[in-house]
Amino acid sequence: MNNFSLPKEVRLLKRSQFLTLSKQGQKIHTGYFIAAVLNGTGECNRIGITVSKKVGNAVARNRIKRIIREYFRHRKDSIPGARDINIIGRKGLTTLSNRQIIEKLDKLFTKITAAG
Repeated sequence: MNNFSLPKEVRLLKRSQFLTLSKQGQKIHTGYFIAAVLNGTGECNRIGITVSKKVGNAVARNRIKRIIREYFRHRKDSIPGARDINIIGRKGLTTLSNRQIIEKLDKLFTKITAAG
């Protein structure tokens, strides 16, 4: 049961971590997401989620962040290595259903694992 938690050790929390990732990380683009990926120094994968106000109102942004967080929580062990990943949501995400967002995340994470 503890395996499915998302503790602080697997999240990017500080602004400096996000800035380092955006400057030095490899950018992976899909239609609705951009992922900045950098080989991490920790022992596990860490995730950060960025969804700006351009995407939608607070309710829509929080829904997207919840879906991404839950997706990563279930699949964090399937990504090889220890990487820092920042997922950035783009415009148009609010028009998609939850199932469609998960399909788009599947495509993104297959690109992330292939890029490693």
